[in-house]
Formats: sequence, C-alpha cells, structure tokens
Amino acid sequence: MLLQKQKIYKKVYEEACERLLNSDIERQLKNAALRYETRAGAFAITIPFFDETILLTVPGIAFKSAKGSNVTLVTKIILLHYINTANGNPSGDKIVAYEDIPGCRHYHPVFEKRVTKPLQSAFGHDKNAFLEAGVALGGKKEEHGDASITLYALPRVPVTFILWEGDEEFTPLVRALFDPSITGYLPLEDIVVISKLAAARILKTARKQHMDEEL
Repeated sequence: MLLQKQKIYKKVYEEACERLLNSDIERQLKNAALRYETRAGAFAITIPFFDETILLTVPGIAFKSAKGSNVTLVTKIILLHYINTANGNPSGDKIVAYEDIPGCRHYHPVFEKRVTKPLQSAFGHDKNAFLEAGVALGGKKEEHGDASITLYALPRVPVTFILWEGDEEFTPLVRALFDPSITGYLPLEDIVVISKLAAARILKTARKQHMDEEL
C-alpha cells in the first residue's frame, strides 16, 4: 500500500512539474505573491511556508529549505500546486468552515479525523499551550472562541484554527476556517493536506515547548 501511494505521489509530482514548466511562470509567481529572481532563463523562487522559507529553482525543479530540513514529496507537490493553481484573487473579509467550501462537504469526516480531532485531543483543556504553539509558528492571535490563531501556510493561504475548551458540560471543539479564495490557490484535495500539515506543526511545536519546560 505504501509503495502504491508513493507511485501515485511521484506521478502527481511529475505532472505538476510539467505543468509549471509549460506555464507562464512569471505570471503564476505574481499570482501566488512569491518573490523571485531571474538569471539566464532560470528562476530562483522564495516560498514562505509556515515558519520556514523554501527555495525553488526552475527549470531544474530543485527544492531547499532555508532551515536545512527535509522537503518531503508531499510538500513539494503542495508548493507546485500552489504556484500552478494561483489565480491572483485577493482575500476577502470573511472566513468559512471547511465543509462550506464548494465540493468539500463530502470529505468533512476525513478532515475532522486528520485535522481537528488531534488538536481537540491535545488542547481541549489547554488553550494556552495551543496559543503558545501557534504564536511560535508565526501565527496571529484572533478573537474567536476561547482561543484562535491564523497561520499562513503560504502567502495567500491563511488557515484559522478556533478552539473552544471543554468542561463538565461540553466537549472540546476545534474548527478550521479558510478564506473563500483558497480554491483559487489549491486543488480541493490539497486543502486537507495543508490543514493536516498545519495541525501537525502546532502539535510538534507544543510538544517541544513542553519538553523544554521540563528541562
């Protein structure tokens, strides 16, 4: 099963590379709000990705994290899809739940399982740890629920997590909300992936902060 999934990812990656190379790259980079330099027909592209910066060179299609961390195949696909899909539409003044994005309602149970439920389990009774982890990732505090944070996964892909703490009467609840323009920057299936990556980074940062406190 794992081998089959890797083959699928590899095919998706190759298709994304081909699409990028056959596109109007400068237009797509401007639509995606990405900085770049050109030299002798080559592009050196700077991609802010959560709290790190990834450098992409084209036409060689090489990725490098400024932190020196591994750039996974899934991340490479997300970044390429972001550039290829970007239509340049601006963000609006409202945010919508995942299930209210056209075409996503059917996948809401999968989204909850992979994204919001792990956050509920970890932070349902500890909003401070949730906020501290989000801020450490460069997130912006919001005024929703008991605690809320907006992370910029990519320059035009904000993800807002809202936490309501649990008590004797109510179980904890976490919701993820998005600017409606997200469908002009990522394919629908990537919205689950980018949200899962966001949740995983919050959880990893919180664990690290907790370990540092115990030292």
